[in-house]
Amino acid sequence: MKQYNKITPDGTRDLLFDECVLREAVTSRLTAMFRSRGYRQVITPAIEFYDVFTSSAAHFPQENMYKLSDIHGRLMVLRPDCTIPIARLVATRLQNVPMPLRLYYSQNVYRVEHDLRGKRNEIFQTGVELIGASSLRSDLEIVELAAAGLSEISGEGYRIELCHIGYFKSLIDSLDASFETKEEIRQCVEQKNYAALGELLEQFDGSRAAVALKYLPRLFGGEEVFEKAYELFSENGANESLDYLRTIYENLRELGLADRVIIDLGLVNQAEYYTGIIFRGYFDGIGEPVLSGGRYDNLLAEFGAPLSATGFAFNVDPATTVIGMVPQQRTDILVFSDDGHLPQAINYMKSLIQNGLTVEHCVFDEFDAAVDYARKRGIRHLHVVDDEIEALDIEKL
Repeated sequence: MKQYNKITPDGTRDLLFDECVLREAVTSRLTAMFRSRGYRQVITPAIEFYDVFTSSAAHFPQENMYKLSDIHGRLMVLRPDCTIPIARLVATRLQNVPMPLRLYYSQNVYRVEHDLRGKRNEIFQTGVELIGASSLRSDLEIVELAAAGLSEISGEGYRIELCHIGYFKSLIDSLDASFETKEEIRQCVEQKNYAALGELLEQFDGSRAAVALKYLPRLFGGEEVFEKAYELFSENGANESLDYLRTIYENLRELGLADRVIIDLGLVNQAEYYTGIIFRGYFDGIGEPVLSGGRYDNLLAEFGAPLSATGFAFNVDPATTVIGMVPQQRTDILVFSDDGHLPQAINYMKSLIQNGLTVEHCVFDEFDAAVDYARKRGIRHLHVVDDEIEALDIEKL
């Protein structure tokens, strides 16, 4: 029988030393920003009941979840998403707290990627949820906070793609088609598969909605996108969605983000989950989105709490490649003593640490072994604790 005791499961990996420092640096910068804006931390269990993710709004196929059972035989899953458990938490424990709620989290999610292609099954995320507010102000707050987080990590090396799912829904709902056909159309729009999309829409020849859907993957850019979108389709709530998105966009431009925000009306992922604006964040040089979010006003109702909500999740590990150099952790001093002075050596080490130094207590019995260890680790100073303390420079020994 093959043994798997020396490898990690598919889609997971160990983090070593500087990788841990970089992850912590990214997380610390982002969460400090969240706290400065009034967001408070919550932590949900890594293991949840399967039922938490079975609602139609949840939109997590069961084949994409890791499953296990508890001692009573009940079906459990490893958390595949952070927002849905927070919706459960709010609905069960925080309904009587004054709204809106500003919450943030930093924790792993676990998703089965059947075709990994470099993707991870274990993803460390930090993100925010703004719950109990449905105004323009709350949407603007979330998108601007996402931009601020991306800027905090990469300076000006990022962009945000912004959409309103209402425009797509107004088009797709105007077609006399089955749910399966509509889903195929959505996938073609999302993937910008022009050829397949054209073939699917041939059966709706003459429909303004079909014409607009065929053009939808090309509707990305700046202010000019709105004029073309208004021209293509204006019925069934389309204009209202465009008007709202345009207001968000104009406010972001006034905030100095005109060069960072791109309108993309073909951004139609999880159309049954999102109810308003949708956005993704990218770093220059990284093809996959590192941040995604939007408005999801129907989710909390699935848990008996009909509250509006919006938020985003930030995949932390890709950000570690653009954050720049973080000072490596280096030991300043190695403290050595004989067996008769161990308590004194430990107390001396503590006094050095209180002064802001990084100090190791030597575990070797022999002085030469201590010197050799210090050289291998790049520790420049060796302090010997005896009846007196002698500070030695390793390079001079």
